[in-house]
Amino acid sequence: MAISCIIVDDEELAVQHLSSCIEKVPFLRLDAYFTDPTTAINYLETNKTDLVFLDIEMPNFSIDGLDFVNIMGEEQNYVFTTAHSEYAIQGYDYNVIDFLYKPFSFERFLKAVQKARQSANVQLDEQRPEASDQYTYVKYDGRLQKIYFDDICWIESERNYISIYTEKERVNVLLSISDIESQLPQKLFARIHKSYIVAYNKVEFVEKDQIQIQRQKHTKTIPLGESYKKAFILSIEQKTLRKK
Repeated sequence: MAISCIIVDDEELAVQHLSSCIEKVPFLRLDAYFTDPTTAINYLETNKTDLVFLDIEMPNFSIDGLDFVNIMGEEQNYVFTTAHSEYAIQGYDYNVIDFLYKPFSFERFLKAVQKARQSANVQLDEQRPEASDQYTYVKYDGRLQKIYFDDICWIESERNYISIYTEKERVNVLLSISDIESQLPQKLFARIHKSYIVAYNKVEFVEKDQIQIQRQKHTKTIPLGESYKKAFILSIEQKTLRKK
């Protein structure tokens, strides 16, 4: 599932940098950006978004980032972007997901959006029936086939269909890889290539630009796409045990 987002920042260069960062993250979708916070408020009155990247100080306008949050309310998810660390304490009062202190690197940006992703997963888990956390249905061979998430090793896009490789079988489905990605729990699966989705618990190891997956006592080498690599490596590092 893609996380929709907008940018609200009065500096064009800051908007360009954020837009560039967003484009590199597969699970983010930039719907709009605004250099005028009032225009952004008008947009949100008729449009929904999952995440707002919000500058705090916007001196050329009558409202700043904190005013923006007061107007829109705390139900909206925010990542503050600011050059002023003194706003951190105020930000926590608004339940902000994270702070990006300008200038920030892409690696720091990834950490912030991973927090947003985890928050989105928690909200989805609260809304989704328990059974749908365990399986999904796909149209296969003239019937609806139940596929348990725990059985999936990887999913591969092949021309006009996808192949779902489970521990026991290969299921061919007339879906796009983006369609099946939207049905999968993000905490269990990762898009690592334009043509591949893998199950975290089936990954044996990650090495350079490829990963190895175990299936039916055989290993499968899958390429790790450059545009997906940093986000995937970061998610793997969060699961890695380290010496304290």
